[in-house]
This record gives sequence, structure tokens and C-alpha cells, in this order.
Amino acid sequence: LSRAGHDVSVFERSRGGLVGRGGGIATTGAMFEELVEWDVIDADMPHFKAEMMPFIVRTDDEPEFGRRPYAIPLDLRTFHWTELWGQLRRRVPDVTYHQGVAVTEARAVGDDSVELAFDSGEADRFDLVVFADGYHSMGRAHVSPDAQLRYRGYLLWRGLLGEAEIDDSPLGLDIPRLSYAGALGNATAYFVPSADGSAADGDRIINWACYIPLPEDEVEAFMVDRDGASHDGSIPPGAIRPDEEARLKAHMAASLPAWHARMVQRTEDTFVQLIYTARLSAYAAGRMCVIGDAGVVAPPFTGSGVFKGYQNVKGLLGELSDDGDLDTALARWSSEQVRLGDRLLALGEQMEQAFIWDPPDLRTATADEVAAWWKAAVTFPEDFSYQRVQ
Repeated sequence: LSRAGHDVSVFERSRGGLVGRGGGIATTGAMFEELVEWDVIDADMPHFKAEMMPFIVRTDDEPEFGRRPYAIPLDLRTFHWTELWGQLRRRVPDVTYHQGVAVTEARAVGDDSVELAFDSGEADRFDLVVFADGYHSMGRAHVSPDAQLRYRGYLLWRGLLGEAEIDDSPLGLDIPRLSYAGALGNATAYFVPSADGSAADGDRIINWACYIPLPEDEVEAFMVDRDGASHDGSIPPGAIRPDEEARLKAHMAASLPAWHARMVQRTEDTFVQLIYTARLSAYAAGRMCVIGDAGVVAPPFTGSGVFKGYQNVKGLLGELSDDGDLDTALARWSSEQVRLGDRLLALGEQMEQAFIWDPPDLRTATADEVAAWWKAAVTFPEDFSYQRVQ
């Protein structure tokens, strides 16, 4: 927005740099290259190229690494969230970036401006406010008040483990999809560079993630941390109650191939988030709009988070470059983003059904049967796919 000539102020509620947060993240090769072309990231940003997604399950005949009946070709780039944030932050001038400033209220002033109130007690007025404030977005409540977070019946349990802590790895640069032996759910694991950017063997980090069903009536009790505090949506690294973490690790020991179970067992400071979806009927109202996870919330299987945020902003820039009426431009942009969000939400729900609630039995399925299941279960939108065309 600044490069396009707009006078921009960024208000970041966190009082410190957003380093050491999150874990691995991935996007398509095409998306990575476009980010480089737009000078949003450096061409040499540390990352790995993942080219295969094998479907794997533990069997009596192959208990250590699991049976692999089928694999799909991938076009994904994996990297560390901290590195991505650092690349973005370095491109925002310090004079534009106001750190440790939380927005407490937003209200329309007439038809052509928005007043923001801050936790300092101060307020300021703007021609346009873009909310990029995540899935618990204040902005979403303004632009699409009918949108509600819907719990999907499962959680995402995650961890990061240094390569030095593992035995010889079967991962390579693949991104496997691991079915649970005799249980509902799904897991994945892949390498990312270290938090300081090293991609050297031995320095890499395994980012693993386990999707585990959790009935809604058990959520409240589960989301109490080791200090007795209740959490809404996520529990940060190291705060899960020891008894719950032990239970989750025991579940993985019974469900995953032995190597992957040891990977999970050796990880400390794991963290968890509940999985929600939200559909929006609008991305803009008046002079407020939402982007990224403040917009539609899709299941994370899609790997579309970077794509979604980028397309939201790219479309907004295109509309703002028009010499026409701003309100008309925002209405056009909003309609297009709703269509984009609906496509990604539908993809996520397909993958959720396939991976969590109705997976094939990989213990006995043939390659042809798994291939037919995948083709019938998941249809990527024309403008987004991480499946590589061979």
C-alpha cells in the first residue's frame, strides 16, 4: 500500500517483535515465486521444496515407518513463520509501524472515515481501515456481523523438534499424511529451516501437527492450562497440562508409526489450537475491510493462508488503483474476496472430511483405490492447488 502511494499507519498490538512464535508454514511454489517478484520476500529466503505427499499408516508388517500405498506430487515451499514475519517486517518503515499499540474500538464517522480508539486513550481518524487481526478479528464483527466461528469437532496439536533430537529420518523433504491406525484423525510432519535461518542438515527443525477429534462438551475442560487458567481457542507452547500432554502422546504412540511416535514423544513445549471455520457475507462495510485470517477461516489442511492474505491485498490494490469511487471499488473488491473465501472454505471442508472423518483404510487399500479416493474426495479451485501436475 505504501509503495502504491498511500499514506499507511500499521498498529501492532504486540509489545515485542513477533519472533519465536508459530512454527512451520507452507505455500505453493507459484505463490512463493510471486511473493519474490513483488519483493515481499527475498529470493534466497531459507526454505525447502517439498515434492511428494505420501499417505502412510502403521501396520503390523511395517510398524516402524508405516505402509505407504500411494503418494501425490506436490509443489510446496516450507519455511519458518519467524523468518516470514522478519522478511515482511523489514519492508515496513519504522515510521509507519507503531508497535505495542492496541486498537480497542472502531467506529464509522459519516460515510467517508473511521475513528480508531487505542489502549493509550488516544484516537485517530482514517479514510480506510484494514483489519489484519486474525481469526478472533474485531474487524470481522463490523464488516460481516453475521459471521460466527464454528467449532469443527477437533483440535490441532503441534510441536517443533530439532533434527539433532531424532534418529535417522524417513522424512526427506516429503510432507506425509499419516492416518491413525484404527482411529479417526490425521497427522503430518515436515522439515523447516531453523529459527535463525539455517537450512543445513542437522540444523533443521521438524514441524509436526496432529489433528485429533475432541467433542465439544470436552473443550472447556481441555482448554485449562497447567496453571489453572482457561484459554479461548489456543494454548501456547509449554502451557498444556502435563496429564493432557501425556494423554495425547499416548494416543499418538498407539496410532502412529513408531518413528513418528518417538518424534512426538521427544518434543517439549507442545501447543494446541481448536479448529474453527467462519464464512463471511462481506469483506468490507463502509470504510472498514478485513484481510487474511480476519476474513474467512478455513481448516488449515488447505495450506492457503499465505495465498489468501496475498490475494486479499492484491485485489485491494487493484481496486484502489482505479480512479473511480472508493466505495464502489470496495464493494467490488468485497464481492470478489467472498467468492475467493468460499472456494477455499469448500476445499478445506472437503479435506477435513477426507482426512478426519472419512479416510480410507490405508492398511489394506491398494494404490489404485487410494488414488480414486483422493480424486473423488478433493477438488482444488482453478486458481489454487498445491498438487503438482505431472
